[in-house]
Amino acid sequence: MKSFKNSAFARFFTNFPKIMFANLLYTIPSTICFAIFGLIGYLTGFQNVIVWFLGIIPAYPLYAGLVMVIRKIAIEKEDINVLDTFKTSVKDNWKTLINGIITYLIVTLSVFAILYYYSMASVSAVYSALLTLYLFFSAMLVATMFYVPMMNITYDIKLLQVYKNSFILVFGKILRSVLTLLAVAVPTAVAFFAIMLTSNVWLLISGILVSLIYPLFYTYIVVSIISKPLQEAVGSFTKKDDKYVVLPKERDIEKEKKLMDENKDSEYVFVNGRMIKKDK
Repeated sequence: MKSFKNSAFARFFTNFPKIMFANLLYTIPSTICFAIFGLIGYLTGFQNVIVWFLGIIPAYPLYAGLVMVIRKIAIEKEDINVLDTFKTSVKDNWKTLINGIITYLIVTLSVFAILYYYSMASVSAVYSALLTLYLFFSAMLVATMFYVPMMNITYDIKLLQVYKNSFILVFGKILRSVLTLLAVAVPTAVAFFAIMLTSNVWLLISGILVSLIYPLFYTYIVVSIISKPLQEAVGSFTKKDDKYVVLPKERDIEKEKKLMDENKDSEYVFVNGRMIKKDK
């Protein structure tokens, strides 16, 4: 019974207010970003995914905050200050703007490719085959992106290694990857049909609800499912272990404060995980 209370499933409900707060910290500014680019598209007459999806880029560092909060609550079972954890993660991971650009390119090119092959499928069976292959390729890319945000916020490794490890994990942990794809397909389908099957004021309501709720369910599902295989393959989230070759990049702020107090009379101070000599 105690084990169930500490499971990621149970903690979703017992910590829902905190999770929702973190989700709003991500969703509100992200929605504003997408709205700005949507307005730019409307004003310039250039209304397509090339402009609309530009909001992915500035929203990506914010997503690091949401992933970190959910990781702390669902996986590490910690009682955290959501605002502080969110802000620290965004600040420490602002370089994920690069991942935002990569994600933007993946999403935009995939949409164009799928629409093109779909429109040409009635012309030739070759395009039907290409559409099938590209859907498989897109699913692989989506599965790869499950791991990327978690690696960015957790491990001190280079960007190329992040993508290399994520790609390897898609096939190295194929059952988890497929399970995650199937699990996120449910809220994704609900969100899609909520938008496609409504109109007028109901479309607006559906859009708001999807914007507010979908990132929460998507992220919680992904983090809960991939965390175990990710730690087994790359390294622990919270502690050093002899079998791991990669250490967490997350700073233990409380430990740093304690060490700074202990060494305040020393000529060295503890900063960002290492001892440095004080300036004279």
